[in-house]
Amino acid sequence: MRLYAGMIFQTYSRACSKIRKLLELQIYYNRILTMDFTKNTNLSIEKISENKTSGTELSVTKIYDSTAEKTFTNNAFSHFVTDTMTILWEPADSGCRLLRCFGNSPILNVPDMIDGRTVSEMGAYCFSRSRPRFPEKIYKTIFIDIENQETTLESGQAFNQKDFDFSAFGTELDGTFLEEITLPDCATTLHNAAFYNCRKLKKLSVGTAISGIGSDEFMNDSQLEHLIIRGKDSEATGLPLILERIAENITVSFCPDSSSSPESIVFFPEYYEWLDEISPAHIFSRSIHGEGFRMRKSFENGILNYRKYDSCLENALTVESPESLCKIALNRLRWPSRLEDIFREKYENVIKNIWALLLPLP
Repeated sequence: MRLYAGMIFQTYSRACSKIRKLLELQIYYNRILTMDFTKNTNLSIEKISENKTSGTELSVTKIYDSTAEKTFTNNAFSHFVTDTMTILWEPADSGCRLLRCFGNSPILNVPDMIDGRTVSEMGAYCFSRSRPRFPEKIYKTIFIDIENQETTLESGQAFNQKDFDFSAFGTELDGTFLEEITLPDCATTLHNAAFYNCRKLKKLSVGTAISGIGSDEFMNDSQLEHLIIRGKDSEATGLPLILERIAENITVSFCPDSSSSPESIVFFPEYYEWLDEISPAHIFSRSIHGEGFRMRKSFENGILNYRKYDSCLENALTVESPESLCKIALNRLRWPSRLEDIFREKYENVIKNIWALLLPLP
């Protein structure tokens, strides 16, 4: 009787597990179909009057949604309206480098320009849970206050003091708060650890101009699951550089600027790396598990080579989970950009085999 009861319990457990996997795949697919790929274009910039905190002049710019109420007081930081944001930055060549953002929304749309300068760089630890160390005397901002006067301010040293109060700027938009970030099309450089420890970050949207990425860029971003490339899948982008810094499961959408719907969506499964000591002389060999590593190498001159990507399926069948295989196949069949017939048939067989594997009960 005990043996019979145990068999029933095992059958029930396996059935529940299969049903749960089916539901997870359905949720994943529904999420892709309902994703918002549009970029917020209602942002505008207004410069704020001079403010002094702890005897230090601050260089700040306030960004607000054009649909929000625009009510300001003479004291720049005494009253913040809904959807406002404070940005600290420094010049970087002809553009500017973002250092820190403050606001009240976990969804951040970084503006394209500040004070006539393109926002080209995201500074080290810019969105990180750890606050960056601000450079000294490089805060040079020319802004127009309420009286439409131009002012040049220089500051920075006081920000590094432990007792400096940042609360006047609003909520710090860092890894403990941010859930979605949209970078401007002109952003080219992501400095070291810009997104380090962003444990709540789920979605990142970037243009095609990314050409430089630092180390530890997305370390510990455990919830990052969706990357939007605002461009065609046939043009060179910084996607291969970004994927080199993300070893976890990630869904990538190519969404041209002229369209709010994706041109193509591909899934890159996670992979693991470790070192094995093979001799007393401390010589190590590098081992990699997961086809996601080879899939991330399917680029030529910054453009995804779909033939190389699809060719990874053969080995993926032996090392990837049914869930990952299903995501790979579903996306390629739903958005068949440059999908050859031979691979289309293989992906269809993957879906059929997984469906047959999950549905029948033992």
